[in-house]
Amino acid sequence: MTIIDHQPLRNERRFYRYPMFRVAAILDDADDTRTALDALERAGVDVSKVDLLTGREGARVLDRTGRSHGWGARLLRLLQRGAYEGEALEAHEQALDDGRNVIFVPVRGNDESYRVIEILRAAGGRYVLHFHPWHVALP
Repeated sequence: MTIIDHQPLRNERRFYRYPMFRVAAILDDADDTRTALDALERAGVDVSKVDLLTGREGARVLDRTGRSHGWGARLLRLLQRGAYEGEALEAHEQALDDGRNVIFVPVRGNDESYRVIEILRAAGGRYVLHFHPWHVALP
């Protein structure tokens, strides 16, 4: 029998656009993050689809200004600065620079999003956001 250890996508090297249909939260440390991931997995969330940014490397990958990903990324970040996503990017970058973690959990429907929000808050998640197609909700 093969046991598969599901792990989140940690500091995956790609450009993080708008995290539509995801709930995001800042977690203070590795213990809070492990608690959240374990609870998410117990709740039936496919943890291998979760994005996790950690520390300064996570801040580089997030690339708040878009400079590391070309002109298209810079333009997107410029547009995001004028919306609430700009504030979220700043908060996430600051948290990562301070050694905290940022988690992005994919959700489908209100029931799952409410469940994920409660799990992240119970694990110590702060600045919890739900990214919808045309707006960001502060649940």
